[in-house]
Amino acid sequence: MEFNTLQSILFKGIKRFSDEPAITLLPSEETLTYKELVDKTEQIVGYLLQLGVAKDTHVAMLIPNSLENVLFNLAIQQCGATLIPLNEKLGLREVGIILEDSKPKVIIVATQTHVEPIHDYLKKSENSTIHVIGLSGFNVNYPEKFTLFNWPEKKVMLEIPKASPKDIALLTYTGGTTGTPKGVMHSQAGLGAALFASCMEDPLDDRDRLLISSPLVHSVGSLLWRSLVSGVHAYIMRSFDAEYVLNVIKKYEITTTFMVPTMLYRILDLTKSIEYDVSSMRNIYYGASPISHERLKEAFEVFGPIIRQQYGMTECNIVITRLSKSAHLQAYENNSNVLKSCGKPCLMTEVRVVNEQGKDASQHELGEIVIKSPSMMVGYYQRPEATQEVLRDGWFYSGDIGMWDENGYLYIVDRKKDMIISGGMNVYSAEVERVVNQHPAVSLSACIGVPHNDWGETVCAVVLLKEGYDCSAEEIISFCKEITSNYMIPKEVHFLDKFPLTPIGKIDKKELKKRYVQEEKTEQVN
Repeated sequence: MEFNTLQSILFKGIKRFSDEPAITLLPSEETLTYKELVDKTEQIVGYLLQLGVAKDTHVAMLIPNSLENVLFNLAIQQCGATLIPLNEKLGLREVGIILEDSKPKVIIVATQTHVEPIHDYLKKSENSTIHVIGLSGFNVNYPEKFTLFNWPEKKVMLEIPKASPKDIALLTYTGGTTGTPKGVMHSQAGLGAALFASCMEDPLDDRDRLLISSPLVHSVGSLLWRSLVSGVHAYIMRSFDAEYVLNVIKKYEITTTFMVPTMLYRILDLTKSIEYDVSSMRNIYYGASPISHERLKEAFEVFGPIIRQQYGMTECNIVITRLSKSAHLQAYENNSNVLKSCGKPCLMTEVRVVNEQGKDASQHELGEIVIKSPSMMVGYYQRPEATQEVLRDGWFYSGDIGMWDENGYLYIVDRKKDMIISGGMNVYSAEVERVVNQHPAVSLSACIGVPHNDWGETVCAVVLLKEGYDCSAEEIISFCKEITSNYMIPKEVHFLDKFPLTPIGKIDKKELKKRYVQEEKTEQVN
């Protein structure tokens, strides 16, 4: 048996375990052993094969965090088909665009909110062989044209297609924050390489208990695959709730989890007012954005030195760099500047920073971060020009602006698209955010450029305050004047109770720009 595809690595790994618990759904505590996981997956495989699912068949899946999400995901991979995962946090318009672009022949759905665009796609399609499968048990009223899934009475033994390394296993769509979502194609070989590399570099074992509280369609799904091929017991929450996460960690002695910083901050704030026990924890992965030194100190006081950052992106489908536990400890004790970095390149990943001439940048020189990895995307689906723009000579041009330091740490300064040009000066929004976040009343901030008649753009800071704190725009601006350059100081400050987020949990700056570029400014300081 060859082990050069996701299909082969994933199922060989899972079948090594039998009666040990594999997955528990919370709060119901419904549990599947590894043997039950394999058996139920094979039942679904037979069902899908009878529908005509085969290699290269596009199968879209819109299922909330659940056992069914895991089972159908595994079954689609086992069929050698192309999975199109849809996030339930996507808007109806985005779901419609993705369906029209990817043209799935099978759609599996378990959410009421997105029945409408799926039904519209079914009506518009000229292909009468499209199957829409609705899952029971999710309190959804399905239209007549949808087929209600029923578990087969017995396993149907059909020949399972053997995936080849070049087959497209995953067609996942970018968040669309810069425009229309683009389909990112990942091959069986690329996904297999990503899984193998993560198991090699950052192993888990059957002593670990993994908690998943983020959407499985996000990158946390790859953490689940790594756990399942390692015999880990995974606990899956329907959605994130800070207090319940703390209860789950204590009750089930969770050792490992992933959070975006906003989730971690909510937990840290909550620990100031309730009792908790997180002594079982030994790994907290975080990504999407850096963590401030003040928040790191809080996290160390609550969890200890168990935190590590991951930098990745949809197009690479692998962790590109990691800021290790030891680096976090070093930052906590000696050098907080390391926290601004995203760590060092991971196994099976090459990273460069190139200047405008396409040459390797020197230390502390800004340039574009480019990546090479066996797990990189094949390209954008049906978008050859967009593919050629970012894939050049085997390197992926990320659009992230970064630099190296003298110790080999990579620093992301900003996204190209988030850079603000004010009076001819390049203002990196991430740098301004780091300054604003140092204010003792600020929990989180996002900085955007807003039009200005004289300067082209000025910096606008949108701020989320810590619970129980009060602060004015003038105070934030005065604070920034003390510690940063004049051209980087926000000229406007707005306050929010909650940030708009993209489907993968990042602050949606496109939405903020819509809101604050158009609205009359309520807290403007000239």
